[in-house]
Amino acid sequence: MSNYYHDEALEQTIYELRNEIRNLDEKIKEAAEMAAQYAKERDQFHNKMKEIKLKVQSLKQEKAVLAERIKELRRTTRELRQKLLNHVIEIKTLRGELKGLRLPSDINTIKKRLDEIDLYLASHRIKREEERRLFEEASRLEALLLEYEKALKIHEHLTGLSPAIDALKKELDEKRSILEDLQKRHGEVSKEMDNLNNEYNEYKKKADELHAKFLQMRENRDRLEAQRILAASRLYEIQRILRGSREELAKRKLNELKEKKKKEVMAKLSKGEKIEFEELKILLEDNPDLFKS
Repeated sequence: MSNYYHDEALEQTIYELRNEIRNLDEKIKEAAEMAAQYAKERDQFHNKMKEIKLKVQSLKQEKAVLAERIKELRRTTRELRQKLLNHVIEIKTLRGELKGLRLPSDINTIKKRLDEIDLYLASHRIKREEERRLFEEASRLEALLLEYEKALKIHEHLTGLSPAIDALKKELDEKRSILEDLQKRHGEVSKEMDNLNNEYNEYKKKADELHAKFLQMRENRDRLEAQRILAASRLYEIQRILRGSREELAKRKLNELKEKKKKEVMAKLSKGEKIEFEELKILLEDNPDLFKS
């Protein structure tokens, strides 16, 4: 009777262990699926992070090119401003020179008077006093003529400077416009890079959180698998014990049956009754020399 309760307890334990293993299998499957899902979502964020890194790298190269072009344009605009300033200073200087010159109202009258003096001196015998006076007048008129010619050259030079200044102003405006566009784009690229870096940090934060969950699920799965191994090992051991117990019980019952049958056969022999061949075999199994003389 004790064996019966013992085996029944083992069977109950086996039943409970099988249920525990089934539950563990479900939990292991669930943990593996969750770990795979976390890994998938994490990898999606990693892919987005890779895309952002490529974009940032491209923008970084563009920014470097823009910075170099901006540097060159700033140098060019400084040079143009200096050229323009030099021309302005030159114009101011030339205009100052013009103000200091005595400009006759009628240059043709001066030239005519010089021709008259030259003709008079060449065709007349004159006194020294009158000759001196005529020479002084001619010298004064020639000085006026030289100042006029100088003023004419300055005016021509000033007239020639105007197109150069206009060309410089136009070129400077064009360079400033290009520089403004480049600086605007440089700022846009910097802002875009900042936005992408912020987006990258957000994705990294989410990816790290998902990776932590992935590791947690994987550790949970490993722990459950270890529990399953222990439960399966215990199940195998209990099944082995139960099988041995049942084999022992069956063997004992068989032996009891044989002993009972032997007693019955021996009782028949003692009474001189006829026994069957199978009954004889039972007697001879354990005592093969029973009927030897």
